[in-house]
Amino acid sequence: MKKIFGLLGLLLIITTGFSQKNILKDFSLNGYLSQMNQTIIDSVGGNWINDGLVHNRFKLNYSKGNFFFDFELRNRLFYGETVKFTPNFAANYENDRGFFDLSYNVADGNSFVLNSSIDRFIFMYQINKFVATIGRQRINWGSTFVWNPNDLFNSYSFFDFEYAERPGSDAVYLQYFIDYDAEIGLAAKINSDTALTIASRYRFNLGSYDIQLISGYLDDEDIAIGLGWSGNIRQITFRGEGTYLQPLENFVDTSGTFIGSIGFDYLFGNGAIILGEFLYNHSAGGLNISNLYDIQSAPMSIKNLSFSKYNVVLQVSYPISSVINVSLATMYMNTNNWLFFSPNFDVSVSQDVDFSLVGQIFTGKMLNPVTLKDEQKIISLIFVRFKYSF
Repeated sequence: MKKIFGLLGLLLIITTGFSQKNILKDFSLNGYLSQMNQTIIDSVGGNWINDGLVHNRFKLNYSKGNFFFDFELRNRLFYGETVKFTPNFAANYENDRGFFDLSYNVADGNSFVLNSSIDRFIFMYQINKFVATIGRQRINWGSTFVWNPNDLFNSYSFFDFEYAERPGSDAVYLQYFIDYDAEIGLAAKINSDTALTIASRYRFNLGSYDIQLISGYLDDEDIAIGLGWSGNIRQITFRGEGTYLQPLENFVDTSGTFIGSIGFDYLFGNGAIILGEFLYNHSAGGLNISNLYDIQSAPMSIKNLSFSKYNVVLQVSYPISSVINVSLATMYMNTNNWLFFSPNFDVSVSQDVDFSLVGQIFTGKMLNPVTLKDEQKIISLIFVRFKYSF
């Protein structure tokens, strides 16, 4: 693995040099570098936990005729008290959910971990209306914004704002475009447990709505049938998606589960946006929340999109000026009456530099691992981030 990352790093350096000389004109290289500080506060007079994250991303693309290649490397340096006091912190980040192990801890110590991972490695070829894509890729079948029950291949966490690109899967994806608003797709992936997910999607237009029908097989466990849509009711965009899962082991009984989300968004004339969304997750029962990671962690599949059966979110954003944007998100989760608030303040300092101040406040009952009783908690997080894009 060390040799692989060394060779890939050398490839990036060489490509950068050639690109600057305009020799490899079919290549493009870009990315970003960010520095983010995080403070976790369980009470004003209690413990304040301070952490840092240096996040670097390289995006190498090659395009020639009908062929496209995309390689994206993610480097993260974690440091601070959470690294120091969290058992198996380094090991958790070295675990790769894909079939190929493309995550590696370059170095780690008592208070830091330097991790490199490849989350995009794509070969794409197009012939007329047919497109074939193989490799680590993001297969985005979601219609709504916060929760995506139709996203059978790569679920993500709404709370992880630092990972804008979102996870990918080791998959094969075949698409046939019938016309500009109709498509047939077939995808298959294998995860780190060698469990297979395979599904098809038929996407078409009906009046002012984009409709999709999904059927497939999830993680060697469930038959999946899904429906999604996006359209307009006057000036309001109306979205929704749902998936029904039936376990293969109990195929003839009524043990199936349903996960569904429905939402709307509206753009005002002054640039303000309001978004609302509701999630019903039948498979969410029986989860005990004992730490913040249980809430924030990315779900393993659509079954774990939430730990609560009923969830609702409302988000409002407003551009104060062409370079300043503010927003506020609130979420309610009915299990133990969890509430989430997230005020955000974003500034475009220059064309390449952005500044963000993000707050996340969680309040609800959490399992005390010592007393084994639920206790009311208020946990606040403050993030300060500078990001340079190149």
